[in-house]
Amino acid sequence: MADNGCQIGPLTWDAHVKLYVEAGELEKADSILQKAFQAEEAKPMFNSFMVVMEQYSKRGDIHNTEKMLHRMKQAGYVARLRQFQTLVESYRNAKAPAYGIRERMLAENIFPNKYLAAQLAEVDAFRRTSVSDLLE
Repeated sequence: MADNGCQIGPLTWDAHVKLYVEAGELEKADSILQKAFQAEEAKPMFNSFMVVMEQYSKRGDIHNTEKMLHRMKQAGYVARLRQFQTLVESYRNAKAPAYGIRERMLAENIFPNKYLAAQLAEVDAFRRTSVSDLLE
């Protein structure tokens, strides 16, 4: 429809993204979202970005989760607690340490709640464990 000159609004883009995510075609949903972002008629909805970001997070795909956060900032959405919760969940699912995530949150004026603070403790690269106590 867009290739034929029809104007597509944010609600239509959102429906397409959700349809592809529910069908299990995350990469196609990401490409649809990218096309919507480049269309410049109207920016995609916040929820469209979050649906794709949450799916990447469930996979433990840190790179694409970070990419979605970056795209959201480019689209003009300010960082929120929910975005960082999803990002930290991605690090947790990937079982990878999240270096500097607290500093990034503070730079965006986001302060963690109890749930996010517990998640941050799990992905903290410098946390003390029983093994680290034995090595000292």
